[in-house]
Amino acid sequence: MGAEIEASPAARVRPLQHLEITPAVALFAVAMPVLFLHASFQPALGSSFGSTQVELRLSDLAVLAIGVAAALGARRDGVASLRQGRAVWLAAGVFLLWVFAASFYPLATNAAYPWRTHLVTAVKYSEYALIALAVPLVLRTMRDVLIVIWTLVLVSAAATAVALLQFFGVDLFRAWPAGGRQPGFVGVDDLGMLSAAAYAVALALVAIGTRDRRLRALAWVAAVAGALGMVLSGALAAVLGALLAALAAALVARRASVLDVRRAAVIALMAIVVLAGGVFMRSSALGSFARFAGVGHSDTGRAVESYSHRWVLDYVGLKMFLRQPVLGAGWQAGYDESAYGPVLADAHQRFPSQPAQAFPSPAHPWGIQSAYVEALAELGLVGAALFGAWIAAGFWTAVRALKRARALEWQPFLGVLWLCVVLGVWNGLWFIAGIPFDALIWLAFGFAAAPGLLLPGTRR
Repeated sequence: MGAEIEASPAARVRPLQHLEITPAVALFAVAMPVLFLHASFQPALGSSFGSTQVELRLSDLAVLAIGVAAALGARRDGVASLRQGRAVWLAAGVFLLWVFAASFYPLATNAAYPWRTHLVTAVKYSEYALIALAVPLVLRTMRDVLIVIWTLVLVSAAATAVALLQFFGVDLFRAWPAGGRQPGFVGVDDLGMLSAAAYAVALALVAIGTRDRRLRALAWVAAVAGALGMVLSGALAAVLGALLAALAAALVARRASVLDVRRAAVIALMAIVVLAGGVFMRSSALGSFARFAGVGHSDTGRAVESYSHRWVLDYVGLKMFLRQPVLGAGWQAGYDESAYGPVLADAHQRFPSQPAQAFPSPAHPWGIQSAYVEALAELGLVGAALFGAWIAAGFWTAVRALKRARALEWQPFLGVLWLCVVLGVWNGLWFIAGIPFDALIWLAFGFAAAPGLLLPGTRR
C-alpha cells in the first residue's frame, strides 16, 4: 500500500466531479438522524403477535427508507458495487440465519422459552442490515459519502450540545443529575458510541492529512463533538473503541506512507484527551470496581455499581454457556429466568458482597451486558464462531482493499476505524434490537465492504 497518486479501479465508481445529489442519497441522509434518536422520544404503533407486543417505531421507518434508497441506487447503477463485500454479506447472512435458528431450537429442551418475543427482536435486529447494503449501492461518489458523514457528525454535535446543557442542569430529554454523566437525546451508552464514531472521522482525516478547508472543518467539528460527547457520556467502552481506532488510524496511515511525526503526535494527543476525560468522569465507578476486585478497602455499600454489576452479569453468562456450550441457551435467553435461574445460586456464592439487585431476576432481567459473552451464552460455540467470522470478514475485506489500492481510500479506511469503535462498544452494549448502536454497526460493515474513493486535497 504505497503513496502513489492514482486510485484503484474500484475507487473510480463515478467521477469525483459528479455533483448531482440523487434521491437515494437524500433519502439516506434524511433517514440517518432518526436512527440516532432514543426510542423514548420516537412515536410508535403497537400490534400483537400472539401474546407478544410488537412496536413499529420511527426508526423502523427510517431503516425502511434506507432500504428504499438502496433499491433506488441498485436500479439506477446496478449492483456491481456489492461484489467487493461478498465475504461480509456471506458472513453476516450466515450469522443472522443462526440468530433466527436460535429463536426456535431452544424449544427442543426448554418449553418455557418465549420464542415469539425473541423472534421479534431477531427480526428488528436483522432489519438494520439494510444499512450496510445501502452504503455501496447508494454512496457512489465522494460527495455522496461526505453528505452521510457530515450528517452523522452533525447529529453527534447536536447530541453533545444537548448533553452539555444537561450537564449544567438544563432539564431536557430526560437529563441525568447535573454535573454527572448525561444521555443527550441518544442514551448514555449510545451517546458514547455516536461520539466515538464522529471521533473516528476526525482521526481518519488527521491521519490522512488534507488541504481541503471543508474537510478540515469536518475534522474539527468531529473531534470536538466526539471528544466532549465521550467524556459527557462516561462510556468507557466507547473510549476503548476510540483508542483502538486511534491505533488503527496510525498503523494504516503509516503503512500508506502518509503519516508524518506531527500528525502522529496529534493522534496520540487525541487519544490521551479522551482517555483522561473518560477516566475522570468514571473515577467513582472505577474506584468502586477496584474495591470490588480487592484493591484497597472493601466496599461496604449495598448499591449496585456499574462495573462490578457487569462483572456479575458476565459471570452469569459464562455459567450459562458452560451449561449449553455448543448451541447456547437461545437468542436473548439471557433475559429469561428459565435460562439464568439454574446458575444464580452459584453466582450468589461467588459474589456474596453484591446486593440482590445486581443479579438478574424477573423484576430486573438485566441480560448479559457484553456482546462477546452473550454470543457464547445464547448462541453457543457455533454462534460465537459465526459472530467472530462476521467481524473478521469486515476487517479482512477492508484491509484487503487498502492493501490493493495505490493510495489510501476513504471508505475502507473509515470502515476499519468504525469497526474498531464497534469492537470496543460491544464490551458494554450487547445485542439489543433497534438502538442507535445497531445503525453504527451496519454502517461500519457497509463502509468496510464498499469500493473506495479518494478524498479531495489528500496528501500523498
